[in-house]
Amino acid sequence: MRYEVPFVPDPAYAALLAARAGDIAAVYFRLGPDIPDARLPGMGDAAPQELAAGLAAMPGLPRLGLLNAAFYAPEALSGDGLRDLLLLLEGYLAAGAITGIVYADHYLLTALSDASPEVAGALVAVPSINFRLDRFERLAAVLEAIDDTAFRPPDAVILDRDLNRDTARLADLAGRARRAFPGLRLGLMANEGCLYACPFKTAHDAHIALSRLAACRLGPDTHRELGCLRTFFAHPGRMLASPFIRPEDAHSLEGLVDFLKVCGRTRPAADLAVIVAAYLDGGYHGNLAWLLDTQEILSGRLDVPNEALPADFFARTDGCSHHCRTCGYCAALAGRIVREREMGLPRLGG
Repeated sequence: MRYEVPFVPDPAYAALLAARAGDIAAVYFRLGPDIPDARLPGMGDAAPQELAAGLAAMPGLPRLGLLNAAFYAPEALSGDGLRDLLLLLEGYLAAGAITGIVYADHYLLTALSDASPEVAGALVAVPSINFRLDRFERLAAVLEAIDDTAFRPPDAVILDRDLNRDTARLADLAGRARRAFPGLRLGLMANEGCLYACPFKTAHDAHIALSRLAACRLGPDTHRELGCLRTFFAHPGRMLASPFIRPEDAHSLEGLVDFLKVCGRTRPAADLAVIVAAYLDGGYHGNLAWLLDTQEILSGRLDVPNEALPADFFARTDGCSHHCRTCGYCAALAGRIVREREMGLPRLGG
């Protein structure tokens, strides 16, 4: 299995990617500290010049800039805001540092295409996973919409996270997609830690986008008090019902998809190296919650030992009905292996 991974300009992390170049399908990156994407504003995001220098040293690999906020301000669709964004993309192109963008706002894609067909024509447009490409008709509609712009069509897409452990549905969609779009590579998100069919997802993405436009505070406190973290803590079984793919289970998707995407762009580079290496090596010994996107916030409170999951975990949960109250498998498993960690300061001395 090959992997699409975040790029951060850290020497040790860059060395890992260089050493495993044959296993890397693509890299993705934040275009700059002031460019909204599908994450809350981070601390210490690299400047475009630093990113471009590192990315230019990876020729032949797809390098995808993130423009995947759920929506962008009206002023980003015209005038100075649109001009500044195009200038940034032109700079990355001139540096040989970008081959495409990941987008979620089709208004923005159309505006960029209209304003500079030249820039658009030099880049592929990759639909964000948050288009929820869970059936053929939705995939075909999104690809057709890209064809209406000057952007190049994507050569790879990430299918919806809810297909991760539903290989029958995945095989059906993948088969239809490959017949209709020869050469299109298909992927899934690997360390996905969201609730299955998350009921908070639409509002969550909107809040993240709004946080870049106004004083709309959203973060761990919101999730803990009202959202998914509250649900996970109250019902640890739903952590296991989340549609993640463990490093040990990636092989189960060989032949169905072409690559998996590893999340963690906002994590420290040292953590990101451990996460990516776990998937490249096909195994992880430690707290599964720490490995997963979203759930890592709970890893200081809950210990979910990855090695304690049974070897047939993927097979047992493949094609799950998600009638959790009737089934009870994940809840019972969580009851045996999930432990609340002791709170407090570390003990010092003897």
